[in-house]
Amino acid sequence: MAVPDQSHPPGGGQPRRPVDVTKAFALWLASVAVSLAGQLIAYPVASGMVRDAVRRGAESSGPRADPAQLETITRVGLGLGVAFLVLFAGVWVLIGFKMRAGRGWARTVITVVTVLGVISMLMSAAGFSSLAAILSLVENLLAIAVVVYMFRPESSAYFSGSRPGPGG
Repeated sequence: MAVPDQSHPPGGGQPRRPVDVTKAFALWLASVAVSLAGQLIAYPVASGMVRDAVRRGAESSGPRADPAQLETITRVGLGLGVAFLVLFAGVWVLIGFKMRAGRGWARTVITVVTVLGVISMLMSAAGFSSLAAILSLVENLLAIAVVVYMFRPESSAYFSGSRPGPGG
C-alpha cells in the first residue's frame, strides 16, 4: 500500500512524520528488545564470571572472606549490572522517541551506534553458532534497517524540517 508523501503538510509548519520514520522507530524498539534478550540469555554466564572474579579477588586480598559476604557482594554487583542494562535500554528507547520526533541528533546517535555495533560484531564474531551471536546479528540487521529508513528522502526532509523552537 503506497502512502502519500506526508513530509510537507498543507499550509507550511513542521512536516508530518513520514511512514518510514515510524517504521524506523518500530525497528529501533525491536533492536533494543533483541539486545535485552541477548543480555538476559548471557546473564547466567555473566553471573558465573562475576562470582569467580569476586572469589579470586577475595582469595588474593589476604585473610579468608566470609562466604555470606562474598555472596552479598556478588548479588549487589549483579543487581547493579541488571539496573545498568535496564537504564541503558531506557536511554535507547528515549533516543528512539527523539528520533521519531524528528531530532537530527538522535538520528546521528543511532547511526553512529549502528556503525560501531556492526564493526564490533564483525570483529568479534567467530561464526554465528551461538544464540548470543545470532541475536547480535539480528540486532544489527534491525539497526541497519533503521538507518536505511531514517535516510530515505522523505525521512531526511522530515529531519531537516523539524527544528525545535525555543524551549523545545
